[in-house]
Amino acid sequence: MDEALLKQLKNRVEEELRQREVALLDFWLQEFKNIIGKRHNELAGLQSDVKSFIARMETRLRTLKGSSK
Repeated sequence: MDEALLKQLKNRVEEELRQREVALLDFWLQEFKNIIGKRHNELAGLQSDVKSFIARMETRLRTLKGSSK
């Protein structure tokens, strides 16, 4: 393959990965902001929402790790 073509393909893949990472971080940041924005009446409610958020992230991570095999 032509070296210029390889460089172009590499740049395209890197840009796609960067865009996906930005989208992923935007999603989780918005989810976390939603938790903070709830104005919990008690600390227990906030703790429960944060634990749920962590569980969702852990589930997603396990799913991704499992599908990469």
